[in-house]
Amino acid sequence: MTQIPNRRRSTHATRRRVLRGLLAAAPALVPALADAQRPVATEGALDLVLPTGARAVALGQATMGLDGTTESVWGNPSGLARMRGTTAAIHHSQSIGGTADAVAVVAHSKVLGSFGVSASLRDFGASVSADDGGAEGGTILSRSLIYAATYAASVDRLNVGLSYKMLQWRVDCSGPCTGENGILAQTSALDAGAQFSLDPFVPVRVGASVRNVGLPMQVNDEPQSDELPSRLQAGLEVRVPGVDAMVGGTELRVSADMVSDLRHIDPAPRLGAELAWQRRFHIRGGYASRDAGFGGPSVGVGYEGSNLAIDFARLFDEVSSMVGADPTYLSVRYRF
Repeated sequence: MTQIPNRRRSTHATRRRVLRGLLAAAPALVPALADAQRPVATEGALDLVLPTGARAVALGQATMGLDGTTESVWGNPSGLARMRGTTAAIHHSQSIGGTADAVAVVAHSKVLGSFGVSASLRDFGASVSADDGGAEGGTILSRSLIYAATYAASVDRLNVGLSYKMLQWRVDCSGPCTGENGILAQTSALDAGAQFSLDPFVPVRVGASVRNVGLPMQVNDEPQSDELPSRLQAGLEVRVPGVDAMVGGTELRVSADMVSDLRHIDPAPRLGAELAWQRRFHIRGGYASRDAGFGGPSVGVGYEGSNLAIDFARLFDEVSSMVGADPTYLSVRYRF
């Protein structure tokens, strides 16, 4: 039998560790993927469909018709079109998908539109490397990074937006390590979205986006490649009339979306509701059907001042519960 060189065995072992980290809880995810009856098990770069931002999560990820915050970079980029001033934000999350931190800066010009730059780092945890003899080596960090650049503009009641994203899977090592380090795989993708307001006829905004359209994800030296998790999502947001008359300064918004894989049309619902008082204090709830084995009911709260906004959300995902990792999300935004 042909012997595989030590370096190649170490390289494949490193990649297996990365893939285990990317799935994070493979034994728990497999039944969920089978139950979902979706082709996510054959897709790569599933980081691209994991949710970002506490407000979006709390609303069941039904965000196609929502007015923009920096979270729109990862959902419907057209939502950035009417943002005011310059906003910087950080979105932190902990889930079976690892610990993630995303930062975003969006600047708006009445003449030129909105420009945004974003970056997300997802940490799948550390492991200790070992050589063929079982001797321990350095500490291996398995991570993924997503960089995004977004442009959005508005014309009358229409918003349009476009995002370019670059995704990297990488392994970094501190101390003595064997095998490959650095970038193991890299690809890029495009998102495009639009929103249209039906005001003043009815208090409704409709929206849609196509996300993660790009080249397959391929690990170095491997002939196989995995298609990106391309998604089509469309929906609306309704501002429920008459709520303010019952409780002064109160506003209720309801959103509903359908999301589907582009290659396997099988729409699944996402629902959300937000009750706001004086546009400062927010209570949110929602439900997202399982997408890539990750979904369920969600709740959240938020505070929005003149410049500072803080949002918190909790997702009750059955897969996460199986492994004792309850997903929590925290977002902090500041407008200059």
